[in-house]
Amino acid sequence: MTSSEDVRRAVGINDVAARAGVSPGTVSNVLNRPERVAEATRLRVEQVIDELDYVRNSSGRSLRSGRTDSIGLLVLDVTNPFFTKVSEGVEDEAAGAGYPVVLLNSAENPQRQRRSLRLLAEQRAAGAVIMPVDNDLSDLLWLRERGIPWVLLDRGDVSADLGCSVCVDNHEGGLAAGRHLVSLGHERITFLSGTLSLEQCRTRLNGLRTALDEAGIDPDDAVRLVETGKLNAANGEQAVEEVLGGGPKRRPQAVFCANDQLALGLLKGLGERGLHAPGDISVVGYDDVDFAALVHPGLTTVGQPKYELGRAAMRLLLSELNDPGHRHERMLFAPELVVRGSTAPYRT
Repeated sequence: MTSSEDVRRAVGINDVAARAGVSPGTVSNVLNRPERVAEATRLRVEQVIDELDYVRNSSGRSLRSGRTDSIGLLVLDVTNPFFTKVSEGVEDEAAGAGYPVVLLNSAENPQRQRRSLRLLAEQRAAGAVIMPVDNDLSDLLWLRERGIPWVLLDRGDVSADLGCSVCVDNHEGGLAAGRHLVSLGHERITFLSGTLSLEQCRTRLNGLRTALDEAGIDPDDAVRLVETGKLNAANGEQAVEEVLGGGPKRRPQAVFCANDQLALGLLKGLGERGLHAPGDISVVGYDDVDFAALVHPGLTTVGQPKYELGRAAMRLLLSELNDPGHRHERMLFAPELVVRGSTAPYRT
């Protein structure tokens, strides 16, 4: 049996301060606001923290402040590599400011999104970066009313009066994909999409329609919409029959997919039916995930600065958390068309 004398007493902030020869307030600043401490002092305190193996008591601090230091990151689909890169950006920026990140997955489900937001409220999260599943922002406004600020990621249609947002210009992305396909002579184009309740999908479709209209092609005649349940590879593969519907004479000359996951699934489904890109159908994706360059032929896609999106969203959230003069912003990044082997000129 272990006696009480053998149990190691927890090292406290006062122990660190005494060993380093500074006040407890200075130790607190090193832990929470290191930029306020002279470098030599900060390094001495950090060395003592390591020597004493000090672990801060976050629960006590949470009770005093009424919130934890955690940041919620709510994404649409944790299996999508796009969100992996975004998450890296959020986590790297948050780590630099001393905030841990809790990853949550809505799976494109409004009920799961609601449960996740309520969990953040219950845990008194410091803030959140959120990719909403649809246009209904009532749950997000509910969260803000409870003192938890948020930044919307991958949504460009939200007023800055409501909160900060970070997005890539999805209309420009759809426009770039459409212009590329039109330049190759394609005039029958299917847009393979998730639900149009997602602003990203709607806006990319509108960009495609604009490109056709610019070229003097009636988008109502040229563009066919195929909606899938979710933006994943399995749904892309399952959508092949509907994409090919109407027989060879009505088969699309090209398919523009709302994301790379759908496009990769579509390519697999086409191959299983003896059809290939670009010889039979040109295929364009969106996001430029790592796998897009690894398949054969490489996937033509619209690239997004995924990592930078995550970092920018977290920077805006940190500003709201720490800057009394913070004002909400909308940040818009430019997309980039990445041409690979899955598109080619239309052959009559």
